[in-house]
Amino acid sequence: MQNIKLQENDFKLGEAVPWPIYGKNGNLLLDQGQVVGSQKLIDGLLVRGVFRKASADEILKAEQAAKSAKFSLDSPFNVLDALRINLQRILTDISASVESDYNERLLKIAKVIQKLCFENSDAALGAIILDQKSAYTNIHPILCAILTELMTRRQNIPDEDRLLYIAAALTQNVGMLELQAELTNQTEKLTEEQSKSIKEHPLKSKEIMQGLGVVHEEWLNTILFHHERPDGKGYPSGLTRDEIPVYAKILSVTDIYSAMVLPRKYRDGFYVKKALQDIFLQRGKAVDEQIAQLLIKEIGIYPPGTFVKLANGETAIVLRRGTRNAASPLVLSIINISGQAIEKPIQRDTIHKDIYGIIEVVPRLEDLQINRDEIWNIGSK
Repeated sequence: MQNIKLQENDFKLGEAVPWPIYGKNGNLLLDQGQVVGSQKLIDGLLVRGVFRKASADEILKAEQAAKSAKFSLDSPFNVLDALRINLQRILTDISASVESDYNERLLKIAKVIQKLCFENSDAALGAIILDQKSAYTNIHPILCAILTELMTRRQNIPDEDRLLYIAAALTQNVGMLELQAELTNQTEKLTEEQSKSIKEHPLKSKEIMQGLGVVHEEWLNTILFHHERPDGKGYPSGLTRDEIPVYAKILSVTDIYSAMVLPRKYRDGFYVKKALQDIFLQRGKAVDEQIAQLLIKEIGIYPPGTFVKLANGETAIVLRRGTRNAASPLVLSIINISGQAIEKPIQRDTIHKDIYGIIEVVPRLEDLQINRDEIWNIGSK
């Protein structure tokens, strides 16, 4: 049965664990129902790389998500949930050196992401930006893959070719999976060993995927060069400008953007607009100028799932990217000027700036109960 690696947010201090917990060698460490009595115990378990076994329902969802040609995406959110499970399973298998056809498995996920973006990219982006519970390591590659698909599609790259760049986004960090999990909650300065591992991970990731049977140069080189910078200060090779493959430039900017907007232990969701501002300011240095412009054109200034304050005092959530103006998306007002939840949320077009224009981005409303299907009218089309 599928093993799911546990993250810190899977444990709640003082509460019973809802499933048996196993160590890397398969030994039972905590039985279902045992209480997690201290943070020291949690930290000790995480260091050991503990896992739980997936339920039959989770495995079924993962298998269904892989059959991209045989299902209808009535709810992109269910598909995203299954994608996370499936990708985590693949990455866990890679870490455990399980023999498998990773090329086929990853390209199946890439096809699902491609179909998802074609049918409802706004809802897919919104669901990820709204996600407060999933571990960063699980949703970061999915967001990078979605953004990569949207940006390469805008360049009219054929479907089959785009799959390779989506797969590169999903596997860009296989050379530092354990370190990435550590860094999610780390607020201290990087150690010398951590810095060294980060600088080496593009080459290591490429070598791992090559060793697993991936032969596509587009896939491998996108991984290898996605931390190169136009100003030559990137790694591992210090390439500059036109020396860097364009698809590595795309993955670079999606990686930077994703790292900025997704929630961390030490961040709230206040970074969506600032992330684009930072990327724009870094154009020509850390990121390619044309690729930075491409990202802004594709997702707009306020991506779906962003909470914003309107000129009339209402708080709204962005539904769809602006088609006429990158700074004027369609939103759904959910909190009135008195701070009360609106019983029947109202769509507002922020192109009407005097009344409904966006005046600021606000932090995620964590206590607000959100039905993703209802917000994006899934199933009512």
